[in-house]
Amino acid sequence: MIKVENLTLTYPKTRREAPRTALRNINVTFEDNSFNVIVGASGSGKTSLLHSVAGLLNYEGDVYFNNRNAREIDIVDRNMALVNQSYVLYPHMTIFDNIAFPLKSKGASKKEVVDAVNEVAEILELDYLLTRKPKELSGGQQQRVALARALIKHPDIYLFDEPLSNVSEEMRDKEKEMIRKAVRKYQSMAIYITHNMREATSLADKIIVLNEGEIVFAGTPDEAIRSDNKVIKELMEASYVL
Repeated sequence: MIKVENLTLTYPKTRREAPRTALRNINVTFEDNSFNVIVGASGSGKTSLLHSVAGLLNYEGDVYFNNRNAREIDIVDRNMALVNQSYVLYPHMTIFDNIAFPLKSKGASKKEVVDAVNEVAEILELDYLLTRKPKELSGGQQQRVALARALIKHPDIYLFDEPLSNVSEEMRDKEKEMIRKAVRKYQSMAIYITHNMREATSLADKIIVLNEGEIVFAGTPDEAIRSDNKVIKELMEASYVL
């Protein structure tokens, strides 16, 4: 379980910008083995919240992992995997080696590597692409390779920062289902960012809606759909225009 208490995040003054408060007094809990979607318009604070949980930003307030303050836990010990919208693959490696890289780096045996790669490749329908190079794959396929490389580590927590932003509209539903299926299989927690309310309601166990750095809604997809919240209605309308 991850519990965020009274989290406020302010970006310091720069040459071009005055100090900017991105998050204000955030309180939210992410339960074990749950799929949580943070949704909001651009600039609402989604990525700031995700990166705070990941330990990549300094904040005021507290983040707890199973009642232990995150400040006491090194980032490498949090057993997280971050999947960004801008995937980075090793162009000189095959897809197999790209996916296997985290396990090989840890010194896993050849059998462990082969078995793990084959398992995750089957889940994400990459098994027929393992001998190819990244340049031979579509954008959506490359994104799945980046996801497979994260999955193979079997982390406790997956952090997704708009992972489908580079995937074509016709492939998005299929990619969403693969992500949800993979997270469920490994019984992990997911925190997923999107600006698309349709995407949020189809993926989430719990939806957190951000607006101007504050949580304006937290609940189930059904509760979000039935809500009269103005921000949710605007996000829903924008999603169906996309």
